[in-house]
Amino acid sequence: MKALDLLKSIDAQSQEYVEFLKDICTFEATAWDKEELDKMVDFIEKFARDKGFTVTRTPFEKCGDFLTIDLNEGAEKSHMFLAHMDTVHKKGVFGEPAVTIYGDMLKGPGATDCKGGIAVALLAMKALKDCGFTKHTRLILTSDEEISNILGGEKEIQFFKDSATGFKSALNCEGTGGDRVVVARKGIWRLEMDIQGKSGHSGGAYFDSASAIREAAYKIVELEKHSERGGNTYNCSIIQGGSVGNIIPDSCKFTVDIRTVGTEGMEQAKQLVEQVAGQSFVEGTKTTVRTISSRPPMLESEDTMKLFEALRAVSKKYDLGDLEAISAGGGSDSVYTQMAGVPSICQMGSIGSKIHTDQEFTYISSIARRAKLLAAFCVEN
Repeated sequence: MKALDLLKSIDAQSQEYVEFLKDICTFEATAWDKEELDKMVDFIEKFARDKGFTVTRTPFEKCGDFLTIDLNEGAEKSHMFLAHMDTVHKKGVFGEPAVTIYGDMLKGPGATDCKGGIAVALLAMKALKDCGFTKHTRLILTSDEEISNILGGEKEIQFFKDSATGFKSALNCEGTGGDRVVVARKGIWRLEMDIQGKSGHSGGAYFDSASAIREAAYKIVELEKHSERGGNTYNCSIIQGGSVGNIIPDSCKFTVDIRTVGTEGMEQAKQLVEQVAGQSFVEGTKTTVRTISSRPPMLESEDTMKLFEALRAVSKKYDLGDLEAISAGGGSDSVYTQMAGVPSICQMGSIGSKIHTDQEFTYISSIARRAKLLAAFCVEN
C-alpha cells in the first residue's frame, strides 16, 4: 500500500465527512437523553454500513446504545479507535441552526468533543479500506463519557475491555487544542456531602441551633485549600440548603469534583474526604458522603511513551505536525482500554477550541489532517 495513495484518498473524501460531522452535530444530546442519542446511533450505524463496514450495536437500558464498527474483522488485529457521542450541551444551547460554519471553523454541539473525532476515525478507516488495508481495525462509540460512564455501569467497563483486547493500541479520538496528545490523565471522584444540623428561629434560637450551611462553608474551605497546581484539586460546586431567611438551616448538601494525580493522589483524596466529613466544625452537625461517580487515572507508562514516539515519527514523516505529549486534568474512556492492557493515547481527534461552551468549534481542515495521521500510523505500525 502506498502512503501517497492513502493521503490522496483522504483528501478526495474529506468534504463528505465534514458534511457527516455537520449532520451528527444536529443531534443535541447529553448522556441523559437516550432517545436523542439513539437517533444519532441510527444515523451513524446506517452511514457506516453504507460504507461497507461491519457494524454491531450493543443496547443499553439507561444510556444510548453503543456501536462497534469494524474493518476486516477476523484478520490480524491492528489498532483501534474510540470516541463518544454524548455532549455536555442541552438542546437549544447553540440556537437555530445548531451548526454554523465560518471559514475553516465548524461550530456546533460536540464539534470537537467528540463528534469531530468520530468523523476523523471513520474517514481514516474508509481510506484504509479503499487502499486495500488488510488488518483488523475497529472504532467503538459510546454515549455516557461526559458523566464518567455512570449509566452504562459495569456492563460498559466490560465492553471496553472486551473491545480492546488484542489490539496493538487504542487511540482515543477526543478533540484537542493543537498538536498535543494526552499520555496521562487525572482520576475523577465526584461526590456529595450531605450535612444534617438543627433548625431553629434565627432570632430566638440562634445559639441553640446548628447551621448545616455554616458547617458546609467550613468544609468547603477546608477541602479547597488542599488544591495544588499540578496535584489534586477539589472543586466544590453545586450547593443546596436552607428554606426561609429566618430559620437556621438544618440541612445542606454540596457536590465535590476531585481530580487526582495517579493512584497515590486518589488515596490522598479519600483520606482527606474522610477526615473532613468526620470533623464537625459546628457542634451538633453530622455529615454523610455519597459517591456520584468515579474514574481511575490514566497512567503514563513505558508502553504509552513508545506509542507516542511512534505516532510522533509518523506525524513528522508526513508533515502532519510535531506532536507534544501532555498530561491532562480531564478524564476520558482511555483509562479503560489501558486497564485492558492495551497501550492507549488520547486526544487524537479533530483540532478545535472552546469545548463545553456554546461557542465550541472545530477546524474543518483538521478532519483530513488527523485522519491522515491515524491511517498512516496503521499502515506503518
